[in-house]
Amino acid sequence: MRLAIVATPSLHRDQRPAPGSLDGDLIRARLSLEDAGFRVIDIDPTRDLAEQLDALFDELTATRRTLVDADDAARDEASTLFLFYASSAVALSPDGELFLCLDPENPGVGDALGDVAAVFRDRARGEVLFVLECHHGPGATSRAVVTAAEQAVASPVTGVELLVAAHPIGSLDADLPSVFTRAFVEHLDEADPDRGLTAEEIFRRVEGNPGLARAIPCFARASGRGEFSVLVPRVGAPRRRPARAEPARIEAAGEGGAATTPASAPDDPVAQYLAAGDTLAAASDLDGALTAYKKALALVGVAQRDARAEVHLRIAQARWRQQRHREAIEGFEKALALAPEHRPALEALVELHLAEQDFARLRTAEERLLTRVEADADRLGLLVRFAERWEIVAGDPARAQELLERAREIRPDDAAVLRSLGRLYEATGDLAASLDARRCHAELLPDPRQRAVALLELARAAMQGEARATLTEVTREQDGIELLERALDADPTFLDPLALIAILLSARQEWGELELAYRRMLDRAQRIADPRVRSDVTWELCRRLGMLFRDHLEDPSSALDAFEGAVVERPDDVPGRLSAASLARGAGRLERAAAHLQAAAVLDPGNVQVFHDLFDTFQKLRRVDQAWAAASVAVYLGAAEARERFIFEEHRPAGLVQPARGLSPGSWDLLRAADRDRALEEVLASVADAAVRARLAQRAREKKIPHVDPAARADAERNAAGVVRLFSWASRCLAIPTPAVYLRKDAPIAVAAVTVEEPSVLVGGEALRGRTAAELAFLVGSHVAYHVGPHRLLLHFPSLEELGVCLAAAVKVARPSEPVPAELEGAVLALMPLLDERLTERERDALEAAVFELYEIRAPLDLAHWVGSVERCAARVGYLLTGDLSVAASSLSRGDTPGVLTAEEKIGDLLSFTVSDAYHALREELGVAIEP
Repeated sequence: MRLAIVATPSLHRDQRPAPGSLDGDLIRARLSLEDAGFRVIDIDPTRDLAEQLDALFDELTATRRTLVDADDAARDEASTLFLFYASSAVALSPDGELFLCLDPENPGVGDALGDVAAVFRDRARGEVLFVLECHHGPGATSRAVVTAAEQAVASPVTGVELLVAAHPIGSLDADLPSVFTRAFVEHLDEADPDRGLTAEEIFRRVEGNPGLARAIPCFARASGRGEFSVLVPRVGAPRRRPARAEPARIEAAGEGGAATTPASAPDDPVAQYLAAGDTLAAASDLDGALTAYKKALALVGVAQRDARAEVHLRIAQARWRQQRHREAIEGFEKALALAPEHRPALEALVELHLAEQDFARLRTAEERLLTRVEADADRLGLLVRFAERWEIVAGDPARAQELLERAREIRPDDAAVLRSLGRLYEATGDLAASLDARRCHAELLPDPRQRAVALLELARAAMQGEARATLTEVTREQDGIELLERALDADPTFLDPLALIAILLSARQEWGELELAYRRMLDRAQRIADPRVRSDVTWELCRRLGMLFRDHLEDPSSALDAFEGAVVERPDDVPGRLSAASLARGAGRLERAAAHLQAAAVLDPGNVQVFHDLFDTFQKLRRVDQAWAAASVAVYLGAAEARERFIFEEHRPAGLVQPARGLSPGSWDLLRAADRDRALEEVLASVADAAVRARLAQRAREKKIPHVDPAARADAERNAAGVVRLFSWASRCLAIPTPAVYLRKDAPIAVAAVTVEEPSVLVGGEALRGRTAAELAFLVGSHVAYHVGPHRLLLHFPSLEELGVCLAAAVKVARPSEPVPAELEGAVLALMPLLDERLTERERDALEAAVFELYEIRAPLDLAHWVGSVERCAARVGYLLTGDLSVAASSLSRGDTPGVLTAEEKIGDLLSFTVSDAYHALREELGVAIEP
């Protein structure tokens, strides 16, 4: 039979582990496994240990008597192995006797280890192993505990084999089992089950592991009557028997260095009384502890100053725990009289005087402690802690301020010290010092925005509240402006401080100083890393500078430069454009005024005043054709003034535009929208012809090529229908091939492209009935625009999704590794081989270059915007051929060609296009511009 008796404490009432309580769980689980084969019996930590063991042996004896064969009972008794495991707090009596303190709720009660060993000596017939984890208090040493354990077990007498480890309470992680117990279990886990494992082998393994030897302050083994096998070898397996060894001890370097033989208990009555007092103090028997300490003090010689100081310290600590503060103070003072450098005593006096609210003595105690502290970091911590107490507990801000000023001398940039000083200076009315401390604190903040906000608030404080009563107005504002400038230096993206500077300087009408402030801010803006934020800040500063020069400094030239700087950063700034235009007109810089007004017309085409100003500007520039164009917009908007109406009527064309010559191919760039995605357009242009061929091949496979009746094809030279001749006329004007025209009077459409190889148009009854020649010209012109360059793709890939498939296939051909959106993958993979095989070498080179450029820009692709730019181009072409804004607008409103843009958006584009230099250049090229 193999019995493991486990004695460990339970948890505290608040579920905290007591020393050794976690060890029991680990040892129980391991010893009950099959390879160890122990029956585990738990001891009740609240009852007498020796009595429980006697009861256990009585039970075993009664069980054996039930055996029929007395010889079997004797053999069973002799073969029973006992492993007694205990892990708990321990205490040493003054005479060196070791007690196991198993009950955490009664730490002053213990079981004598000698009594436990005597039970096994008297009752056990088989081998016995004691495994002890001893957790001792500060009044004992690990060596003394191990020695006491060896003496209590008395292995040569009892025959009990002993493994014992000792360490101070608190030296180990409270949430883990003890080091030796973990090592004991780990060696069991690592052992060869065929060979087994003895207690001596476990000791040798620990002894041979330097890491374990250092982690266990003191560890020893004593031999018993036999060789105790913790793991029994399997039957028939060979086993190496280790050589017998004398009792040994392993000690950590801090408690004696290498392994030695046990030392005898120290014959020092002073140490014994101190140890007894410490044990009693740990058990909360403070009166008993004081008695022991006083006996020790009586035995210490007067010349032994350090030893007497140590005893006085223990006496004072015990009285402190008894809440006898006055007597505790006397004790600490006696200790300091003997050992003035004793820091624990100095710190204790500070705490005691604080508890007694004796602030005079508290101040003295603090200064005594501070004079003994040399490390700056240590002194700083004490000064800050003392200052907080004086302010909050003692209500003495002057003393707190004095301590914090000393702390600031040690570390001038300590944020907590500066923050507290700023508050204290303000409370005592020293505003200048408060502002200085708060400024230093603000400038230490790591985040630029937080630093700027803190400086802004500080600037406001410098100009308000108590500052009004203590400083002159000029001084207040100058201090405030200086802080605001620091805030702007901290974070140039935060413009609130600049706004406050502007208010202050404007109130004083110091316009020159305000200009300098803005220019300094422009210099700071260049430090902003984010280009978008830098642009926004620069725009705001230029705008403010412009208003300052215009409204206060009466410098229109500088104001114009400033506003133009603003619109460079934000081209869509309509008020900035109008301000710049007004200043330019006033200064006679009409070319610059016209450019700003033309840009404003693009941004706000419904603003009739823009067109009035353009009419006036063009008149002064003697640009008659553009003045007439501006007047035509004013007429269309129903807001023309008399002069504008006169010019419009004087030069209004009678009938269709009669071009003297056609456009050159390069003129199409003037018809296209300036804000179109040029990189995207280059990709589409490079692939347009091949994509159309691929699309026709795809439709042919799908048998979706439309059938056109050759008899319906109209001849422009012979056909009397005006619309057919208009297609020929428009194509000549635009310098493009004339598409084939098929007439179907019964078709309920106006004009539609026929998706066949030859560019073709189907004209239905909607175009042949109820339209004026000018309206037909707009319809024809806006349609033929789709037969030019990459615009053709919209005839064969009419939806955004289909155009997206075309673009993705083109990119995939140029960059095969480029991923394709999942929703388009099937259509892209179907089109891509058809496109790839129809690309010429020249087209392929152009495609690869365009795709490379597109990815270099890394801008998001917006197909809808590009399609909208084509729709605007088509409307401009129709308008160019009619020359009549009202006809173009009414045609667009009919919705003959729905698209991504609304009719209103297209009409707005035509209004701004009408007054653009591009429109004037196109009219000049056609030979229809009005000459001066």
